[in-house]
Order: sequence, then structure tokens, then C-alpha cells
Amino acid sequence: MRPGYAIGSYRGEHLTGVLDVLRDALPCDPVSRSVFVRKALLDPNFDPDGGRVAVVEGNVAGFALALVRRFALEDAPPEVGVGWITLLGVRTDHRHAGIGSALLDDAERFLVSRGCRTAAISPYAPGYFTPGVDEQACAQGLAFLQKRGYEVVSRPIAMECDLAAIRMPSWLSGREAALAAQGTHVVPYTPELIPALFAFLGEHFRGDWQRFARTAIDRIEQGEAPTRVWLATCGDSVIGFSHHEVERFGPIGVHPHERGRGIGHLLMYRTLESMRLQGLHCAWFLWSDERTADRLYRAAGFRITRRFAILRKEIG
Repeated sequence: MRPGYAIGSYRGEHLTGVLDVLRDALPCDPVSRSVFVRKALLDPNFDPDGGRVAVVEGNVAGFALALVRRFALEDAPPEVGVGWITLLGVRTDHRHAGIGSALLDDAERFLVSRGCRTAAISPYAPGYFTPGVDEQACAQGLAFLQKRGYEVVSRPIAMECDLAAIRMPSWLSGREAALAAQGTHVVPYTPELIPALFAFLGEHFRGDWQRFARTAIDRIEQGEAPTRVWLATCGDSVIGFSHHEVERFGPIGVHPHERGRGIGHLLMYRTLESMRLQGLHCAWFLWSDERTADRLYRAAGFRITRRFAILRKEIG
């Protein structure tokens, strides 16, 4: 007979046990102490009551993390009535005892108590661990959530490419010359471009993009390569942005009125070439869609490595 369990709010003493649960339950997405501290505990929206901990005989057996946004992302519209569940896992030796269902119930009750009508898994910025549920690696977990009333609303893809094979195609060199003749240039970051960059991001890419830009620029000003950030300019305006963090490529975006001119391709190849010249071997990202992959990434040699499911459920 299995021992009983109790579920309560996260406390500091639970840290090691929670990390053990996540290591066991999420082998494809290891959550180190540093990652958990930075993405969960230091998140200004973190509430210990949203960290639901299942304990069996004094040991952590399962964990769920539910979040409600108390502090809006920069320039982003308010997300009223939406909460997120970004982590849910039970240790292998304690599964099939109802702990996962109880944790999910508790997480949903927490969200409802904070005024949420919808639960999302798990497109939460800035601290998501994965964009959603890995359809292959976590197929049982996906089936469990669907049985509990969660519906798949989108299916983002993760991709990666071999940087050793990256070469800018010949057609793009001609396009770059044509863009330059029209006054559009793709250049590495310089501090003179900061006002125009954040005016561009604030209008067209609100929220977490600005955090990426601020963090990257802060590190550049502390000595990292300016080619971590590439910008498309036209006159005094910034009309495109691309970025990488070590091997993680992106985000990348172009002014809506300037798309279809090759600016996105040029930003991408300049960024990937910068990564290759830094001695990196692989570029990857976790979140895109099939349409963007077909339009931009496949031509550079990116291939799909994972598929995720983003889910939502009406809870209140």
C-alpha cells in the first residue's frame, strides 16, 4: 500500500527535493539549481503559494508551479484573467497514486483564487522552461492534460543548425547591395542606435523582446562582442533586430512594413556568421512556427528537433 501524501506551498527547505523531482520528471529539459532560481524564485511574479509541493514521508514527491502576472512586461498589454502552469512533475516511484492530478487541481485552485479564468501551459514570459509540452518526450503527460480538459491551441517547433555549414547565399549579397542603395543597412550594435532600437521594439515587439535587448546590450558594454546584436537601419530609424545568446539564436524581427525585402534573411545570416566566427558549432531556438520555418529558417539549414503543444483550459 502506498503511503499518503500532503500538498502545501513551496518553502526554502523544499529546493533540493524539487530539483530532484524535476530532474527525474523532465529528463529532456534539465532544470539546474541556477535555472530554477533565476526563472522561478527570482521572478517578480513568483508566489510561494503558487509553488505546489507534494510530500510523501517527509520527501518531495511532486511539484507544480503556477504563476499569475503581477508586473506587466514592458509596453505589453495587460493579461487579465490568464495564469500559467510552467512546471508539473512527479517522481517516477510515486506516479499512478493521484499525486499529479492533485497537484494540477491545487495549481488551478491557486490561479482561480488570484482571479484567473484561463490556465495556459506554458507560454509564460520571461521565465518559461519550455514553450509547452514536448509532444514526443512527454506524450503521456500531454495525454494526461488533455484528459483533464486542456486543449491544444498551437504547436511551436524547436530547430537547430550546424554553424560550420553556414554561408550567406549569393542572391542575398546582391539584395544587400540593393538595400544599401535604398538607404537600408544591417550593422552591429552601437550605443548611438539605442534610442531608435527601443522605439522600434516598443512599437512593434513589446514585452520580452526588450528584456533580451537590454540584457544583451548590458553584456556588450561589459566586454562581449557587439555582434551579439545586429540591427537593420534606414536613416535614423531601426527597422530590424537580431540577437543571440551563446548558441541560442533569436529573437529576430523586422518592421511589418519592411518585410519581404530580404532584411530578415540578412539579419539572420549576419548573426549566424558572427556565432560561427566566435567558435560556436550549433545554433538553436525553442520557439517558432512552420510558416516562419519555411520562409526563413530552412534555407539556412535549420532542421526541426522538437515539437511542443501549447494548451489552455477555462478554469473559472
